[in-house]
Amino acid sequence: MSSNAASATKTAPIHPAILSTFGPGRGSGSSEFSAWAYLTRPRPKNNNDDGDDDGDTQLPNLVTAHANSLRIYTVLPNAGTLALTAVYDNLAGVICSLDVIPYGTGDGHQDGCDDDDPFEISDRGSSSCCYDGLLLGFAGHPRLSLVYPSAPMVSVADGTRGGVGQGGVLLASSIIDLTPVLNECSMGGTSYLEQDMIVSVSTASTSANDVDPTVSVVLGGGIAIASFTLPRGPRPREGSSTTSAPSSTTWWRVASEPHILPLASLASKVRVDFGDANKVSASVNVRGGRGQPVGAGPRLGHGFGDILDAIFLSGFTESTLLLLHTNPKKGRPWAGRLGRTAEVPLSTGGDTDEKEEGAIPDTVATGTKYGLSLTAISLSVPQKRSVVLWSLLDVLPADAWKLLPHPTDGVLVWGVNTIIYASSLGKIKCALATNGFAKIGCPNGLLPPSLESRYRSTSVHLEPNPSPLPKLSLQLDGAQIEFVTKNIALVCLGNGSLHSLQFHHTTEGSSQMVMSLSPLNHRVGGLGVASCMSILAKKCHMKNVGNYLRANDEAGLKKEEESSMSNPEIQARGLLFIGSRMGDCSLIAFSMNDPTPLLHSDNDDEESSKLEDGKRKLITKTSRPNKRRKESDQSGDEKQTNVTANEILDQEEEELYRESDDVDNKFSSASIVSNEEVNVGDAESGTLRRSIQSLSMCQSILALDSLTGLGPLGPGCYGPVATCSSKSLTLKSDTSDTSVFNNSAFSSAARHYIMPCGFGPSGGVAILTTPGRDNVAGSILGESDLCNMAGPIFGFPQSNLVLLPRADGAGVIALRSLIKEGTEEFEEVDFGDKRDDMEVDSSEHVLNAVDVLTKTKLLAAAEISFGSESVFSVFFVENPSSTGTTYSIVVMSGDLLSDLESGANLQVDFVHHISEGPGSVQGVAIASIAPIVHDERTNCVSIGCVWSSGHACVYGVSINEKKQKRSKARGTKKADITFEVSEWPLKKSTTDRDDQQLDFYESENIVAMDLFSLPRHVFETQSVSSSDENTSHPLSDPLPSFLPDRLSMHGTWRAGDNHSQDQILVAICRRSGMLEIYSLADVKTSSDISPIWQSPGCSHGASVLAHSEQKIRVRLPETHQVEAAEIRMFVTGPTTSNGESDAEKDAWMLRSLCLVVQTSLGDLHLYSACKRRSDLNLELTRIPLSNVARPSEEAGRHLTKLRRKKIITESDTSVFRPNRLHRFCAISGEDGLFAATHRPLWFVSERGTTTVVSHKSRHVAPSGGRPVPVSGFCSSMPTLFQNAGCGFLTLHERIGRIGSQRLTLYSGLYDVFSPHGVLPGGGICVQKIPLGVTVRHIEFIDDSSVSTSSRPIYVMLISREIEADQSYLNDDGLSPDERQRIKEEKEAARVKKQVEADLGGFDMEQEWVEEIEREDCFEVDQDLGFAPTIPQRKYEVWLVDASSQFSVLDKYELNEFEHGTCLKSLFLTNVIEDSDEVPEKSLFVCVGTSFIDQDGEDLASKGRLLLFQIKKAKPKSRGVVDRNAPPLHLNLRSEKEITVGPVTSLSSLKSEDIYRVVLGAGAEVTVEQWGSGKLTQVGFYHAHMQVQEIVLFKTFFLLSDAYDSLHFLVWRESDKSLTLLAKDYEPTQVFAAGLISRGGAMAFVCHDDRQNLKFLQYAPADAEARGGNKLVCRADVHLGSQTTAFQSHGCQSSLLFNSCTMPSTLAALKQQDPLFGRLEDDQRFAVSFGTTDGSVGSIISLSEPTFWRLAALQSVMSNALESNCALSHRAWRLFRRSRSRGGCRNKDRKKGVIDGDLVMKFVDLALYEQEDLASSIGTTVALLMDNLLELQCASSII
Repeated sequence: MSSNAASATKTAPIHPAILSTFGPGRGSGSSEFSAWAYLTRPRPKNNNDDGDDDGDTQLPNLVTAHANSLRIYTVLPNAGTLALTAVYDNLAGVICSLDVIPYGTGDGHQDGCDDDDPFEISDRGSSSCCYDGLLLGFAGHPRLSLVYPSAPMVSVADGTRGGVGQGGVLLASSIIDLTPVLNECSMGGTSYLEQDMIVSVSTASTSANDVDPTVSVVLGGGIAIASFTLPRGPRPREGSSTTSAPSSTTWWRVASEPHILPLASLASKVRVDFGDANKVSASVNVRGGRGQPVGAGPRLGHGFGDILDAIFLSGFTESTLLLLHTNPKKGRPWAGRLGRTAEVPLSTGGDTDEKEEGAIPDTVATGTKYGLSLTAISLSVPQKRSVVLWSLLDVLPADAWKLLPHPTDGVLVWGVNTIIYASSLGKIKCALATNGFAKIGCPNGLLPPSLESRYRSTSVHLEPNPSPLPKLSLQLDGAQIEFVTKNIALVCLGNGSLHSLQFHHTTEGSSQMVMSLSPLNHRVGGLGVASCMSILAKKCHMKNVGNYLRANDEAGLKKEEESSMSNPEIQARGLLFIGSRMGDCSLIAFSMNDPTPLLHSDNDDEESSKLEDGKRKLITKTSRPNKRRKESDQSGDEKQTNVTANEILDQEEEELYRESDDVDNKFSSASIVSNEEVNVGDAESGTLRRSIQSLSMCQSILALDSLTGLGPLGPGCYGPVATCSSKSLTLKSDTSDTSVFNNSAFSSAARHYIMPCGFGPSGGVAILTTPGRDNVAGSILGESDLCNMAGPIFGFPQSNLVLLPRADGAGVIALRSLIKEGTEEFEEVDFGDKRDDMEVDSSEHVLNAVDVLTKTKLLAAAEISFGSESVFSVFFVENPSSTGTTYSIVVMSGDLLSDLESGANLQVDFVHHISEGPGSVQGVAIASIAPIVHDERTNCVSIGCVWSSGHACVYGVSINEKKQKRSKARGTKKADITFEVSEWPLKKSTTDRDDQQLDFYESENIVAMDLFSLPRHVFETQSVSSSDENTSHPLSDPLPSFLPDRLSMHGTWRAGDNHSQDQILVAICRRSGMLEIYSLADVKTSSDISPIWQSPGCSHGASVLAHSEQKIRVRLPETHQVEAAEIRMFVTGPTTSNGESDAEKDAWMLRSLCLVVQTSLGDLHLYSACKRRSDLNLELTRIPLSNVARPSEEAGRHLTKLRRKKIITESDTSVFRPNRLHRFCAISGEDGLFAATHRPLWFVSERGTTTVVSHKSRHVAPSGGRPVPVSGFCSSMPTLFQNAGCGFLTLHERIGRIGSQRLTLYSGLYDVFSPHGVLPGGGICVQKIPLGVTVRHIEFIDDSSVSTSSRPIYVMLISREIEADQSYLNDDGLSPDERQRIKEEKEAARVKKQVEADLGGFDMEQEWVEEIEREDCFEVDQDLGFAPTIPQRKYEVWLVDASSQFSVLDKYELNEFEHGTCLKSLFLTNVIEDSDEVPEKSLFVCVGTSFIDQDGEDLASKGRLLLFQIKKAKPKSRGVVDRNAPPLHLNLRSEKEITVGPVTSLSSLKSEDIYRVVLGAGAEVTVEQWGSGKLTQVGFYHAHMQVQEIVLFKTFFLLSDAYDSLHFLVWRESDKSLTLLAKDYEPTQVFAAGLISRGGAMAFVCHDDRQNLKFLQYAPADAEARGGNKLVCRADVHLGSQTTAFQSHGCQSSLLFNSCTMPSTLAALKQQDPLFGRLEDDQRFAVSFGTTDGSVGSIISLSEPTFWRLAALQSVMSNALESNCALSHRAWRLFRRSRSRGGCRNKDRKKGVIDGDLVMKFVDLALYEQEDLASSIGTTVALLMDNLLELQCASSII
């Protein structure tokens, strides 16, 4: 059997590569950290809360971080839209902290930046403005980087770019590696290395510019603390023109040498100096015993225990660090131990008689044993000193987890059930209970007074929410909080509910205060779980924020005026950003009023009267149990005595706690009123409750924008998603025509990749797709098969015509749009023999309309509107002539009111013949024609032509109106119009040498041209005229920035909505790489003019194209002769209108001016335009695409095969090149560009940033047969259509014989620009379908009897995240006597068990003791609050219809405490024993579950296996079907109890045509067979720990054990047994496992708990295999993300990449090349995965030559290229060794994995840099690009 198993797979080594389809930065809007910082604009003066400005200071940037990505947003000024300014994805580290360093870089930081001239340039050529920096901390080994965007490093003194940072990376001024410190302090421990560091930054004095920021980093959870400062350092000199040039000494901040705090000595000082004081702080007057306070013990061994959080306090001269830490002797409190209390003896010094009477108990509970501590340490990093200022030991709640510094004084200690406020001097001022469980984690010092004891714990204790606000029932786990003002903070709970936390003082400056927490009645939707919150609420920004709330505030004021309520003053306005790593993020504008008086009841007034001289009234109980003493039974003297005793105790304790500067601690103001009087007869215990008189209310709260976040991505599946459109469009033609038009919607639906995404309310499914397939919006309206079309498509909207030129040049096919019987149709026009009268300027050639449309070769065409009545069509045609090629410009007109049967409805009005080239050059042909543009102001049509001789010219067709006359027939005016053609040549060269004498790059030949309309000042530094005033003044930038930012451009080139300043501009690119921009108006005057803008480096891949007045020497490629084949200027972004709404104004600023260059090699270069300010020249910055656009070598080899087989003839030798870069407008409300290249792409905008999306076609022919797969594109649709009014047409090469084509009509790109869509890059678009539940698993029902292409059916396993109500805990329905009796019974049982334990030699640390104490913890104290809601999950199985946005057809709810764990759609064979019938197979939906009882993990978990079948609705009677019943429903056929553990894996096994289900439960693997209506076990295998997943191929099993790595098994049908072949002996915690293969070689992929990937192989002959029993590790790598499942998919060839219907294209390819598929590269399987941070990637196998070539490239690129944050990609990808049983693993890392994200950066480098890298490893650029193209195609998942 071993030999048979060995033959199943080859042992050839697998060479893996990993490549991200999209990263978390572009793939999702999720955020884990956020901050406001001035990064792309200078920090203004007076940027503080007390500024004297008008509140119109420019808003800073919003910075978000998630996983290994960083994003920078800009808030647009009108509607508050978030525009994406920059994305830094795939960083070499996961960000675990994000802090802002104000005034991080720039000169002149003392005065900030002048608002009048924010871009003043200093004499040194650098900006005098200040910008912020970012301090990023990374997970794993403690490293921090102080980073800045690269643009500040650029010198612009001479108008050219210089200095460093031209690569668009995050530059790091310092990188701080604290790993050596942690290793030294951990003394060999490994667990400390796994804890993320805690970073705290002190920037309070940064604005004063005399104190440098201080940073403290807590390492290993408290094992060490390192502190350093950030002084200003010199500017780097790299890239400077002269090495001796002085550098600025105050340019950016750098880190000083870290100072390691002596924690051991500081901790000893804490215990010595603050131990006695802490007794008072704990408020337990302990006398007797050992005389030690609670928590006192030996000094700390390594510091302060577990440090939970660290911040810097404000108000101190030196930096003061505040630590929240545990008692190292007791350890960290966990949830199950919070109820542990310590009882200590008490002695008050009274006489013996008093003790004997029992008035004083012997012991008293001191609250939890695990109280936390708060310690303040003063730091002086330059002097290496640290001093403990004060410490509160063991007095804070055990559930505290976060510190929040107060803006002016003190700190908030944030707990799960409590909020504590402590002053900067170490005094607890107030404590707020947020629910009735607040006392669980509190030490005795914070416990509220009890009626059972007359001993008070402290004067400041835990209090409920003040009256008249209701008591709280909230839990703050995961809540986020930020201060708005010094007395108001906003709180966002984990579920998105917003609350206001406010401080109330008795008098101004008094120390007495109380906190209140009130809801804002607003819940952020789609949040999932809140991860971060950032508030911008400074006074200097109030005016700008008020603009967003203007309409909202006006509506609120009007409503208040109608209700006759007073209008309070606005106290604060701000922006609130709430981020989530689980779902969407939201930007909210809000405003808070000044405190408003509250209405109190009569009971409140009675409570206020009970305050006398600041003393509290207490009513106590006697010490006798079960007896109450009524107040009426006591004499007046006795009552007075009791009160006086309590008052004395209160005064003594208040005196101990009174601060030295407190003069009067009495309640003297009505803002805080007396505590409520407790009615002893109605309650057993009570807490005094204070009341407040005023509260700041939220005036307005408005959601401005939302970022769609995918959240965690689960295991996906392939399947169709279809929606039939409401109206269909029919394509018709004459039956005699050879081309047959048909409408075959959903005849072969393409498959999408569908993944579960999000969590809870933000959960749903993510559909990964591309344009061109049957998508969610049903965008394909119709299709038609054609043959031998040339490719270009020309639309005439007003004439309702579409023209398609024929490939042989013999005219065109004309399609006319019409509507018949309510159906939109296309029909082919039958040309008649009709001649028209026309005006001809030459008598040599005469043309009519029929000749133009049937005999000439159409090269370019456009429709021009002249006035409101006339429409003209301009044609540029090639005329067949015996004397040579001649060209003509033909102008036609059509009468839109004529009969449809009159033919093409066009008549020729004017013809102009061109018989020679520009400048009378003979024997040349036109190489390309730029798109025709029309200048409406001059009524001139411009046509740009590039000739094969290197010349270029622009032909202008002027339309002149002589006079008007009235038509007698219709009584309308008809213009008498004349036409005139002018020729304006562009100069070729100024050199005297011939082209043969020049080098390639010395030639000045024009090779590409484009015509476009833009304001001229875009490329100039001139002032523009304002549309509002008659005077001319410079146009200010509404969004000034120095970063190469698409946003800074649009404030200058918009210049009004009427385009009155637009001009026709001419862009030409020369062979030398010089890009020149001319104004057509200047070209008309003279041919010898200078360009208004020029830059070298075009077509060479330069990173920046910047204007240069003089020709400068630039580096040119050495081994390549490349030139621009086509250039196109275009705008991406929302289609704008003349609307005046705020959203439409912001839409202008989301539009990006871009340039695309296609080179002669086929590469695409994308540039985005920006201006640093209006008086500087334009810059074009290259945007990385990570996309190989050139043709593949495989396509070239396939073309050679087709020619050798005579399937196609030699290609046309014509020099004319049709346009492949097509601008489009208003397709689904967006503008952009479609590139009909070798792999078609859409250039569209995502929040102002240009990105690309691949276009794939249905039934497209394999690559290689024709030059490009999509030869025609047209977005000018007939105005007659409504459905397709915003659509487009494409013409692609169809499967079949070479030359077959398909015309497809689309309604738009609604799947790309869907409301919840994301454009993540990688050539795909993602649409999120929100369902409001967490989708755990999804499976496609691949059964034709259930699913159809028009109605795909899926089954889901989901969980509802609900908040369970625990109000039943507030009132158990028992009387006080019954409650007391139950308590006594429990106490008696506890004492009995304790006695038994003592006799048996056991202690209190037993399970039964923990159970009793746990019950005591869940007693709700209603005086503090009520029981909060708790999160719970309810699992269901859904049957959904994907044709209607995944609507639910049927559902099945699982039982209570039953969790769904796995789902699988599979076939099972109904095996009937002792039967000769052929067994039948049926489709089942299998669901595996697990039971977790209400006792939690105290009992072993069990599971169930459920089998469902999908049935159609049955008729009730006589064939009548209930319309309300779903068409399909889930039918439970069988269920089986699994006792060995929870069901964690389900797989389908096919052996000898019998389908069985493989079940993984606990440590057992069982093979179950279906028969006679039940499942029967026929085989089993016992694993070691816990079955995580089972992956099957044929009869081989890949078993992943959750704690014991991978096992390789084989199923033997003869004896129905599972046999272990080999396993991995390393104890790896497996999260996911999969298979990759190449040919016959296969490898196993293992993903572990440390985010590593291991590649194992079954190789019995290998020496490392131990005789074949061990899986051999071939490679390993650190992935850096967590995933839970791998999905196998076939690797796409570059020949099939353009197809979305892979089976049909593959079948056509095998017909053309029967040998295709026999190579190992054609037989590859990869795995794709989605991660918990919202990214998607693939793992593929490479051939050995490709692997070693890319490995060498990876090595040199990791050293040669500058990386973000100065991090090393090589170190990032090193395997992270496991700390658990890690000694078993060999310490040598295998490596051997290609980092695809790194090597794909090669594509976006300049050509000369590519040459350098290729030559350094001994290869060519072409070979490397082809290998990268193979990697790109093979990793594609759709």
